[in-house]
Amino acid sequence: LTVRGRVEAVAAGQLLRGRGFKASSVCVAFASELQRSHETCELALASMAGHEQETWSSERIRRDWRLNERHYGCVQGRFKNDPQLAEKYGSDTLMEWRRSMHGKPPPMDKSHEYYLPPPAPLTESL
Repeated sequence: LTVRGRVEAVAAGQLLRGRGFKASSVCVAFASELQRSHETCELALASMAGHEQETWSSERIRRDWRLNERHYGCVQGRFKNDPQLAEKYGSDTLMEWRRSMHGKPPPMDKSHEYYLPPPAPLTESL
């Protein structure tokens, strides 16, 4: 999570607290599987709690893959500017996958480090 992301998460928690929402009233909060999503949720809840930090717990945060961002199939977890990807698939194809509503990377298989069993997708388009 970037510094800006942290600042925004804390500000969101302060805004919620300022409007009367209490961290103690949050039974469960949902975040994607991404670490930055979980961290954002923790910061917002901690900020909502203010000086009453004992009123919230990160144990109330549930991770759910269905909240993840777009799934990139077999290239999931790789950097978009990885020269090996450009060499294998071509820069135009990579751009199509990233920018198009219909571009769909090849699906991952069970050997991929980020593989999750169904109903998690193996790839998707927007």
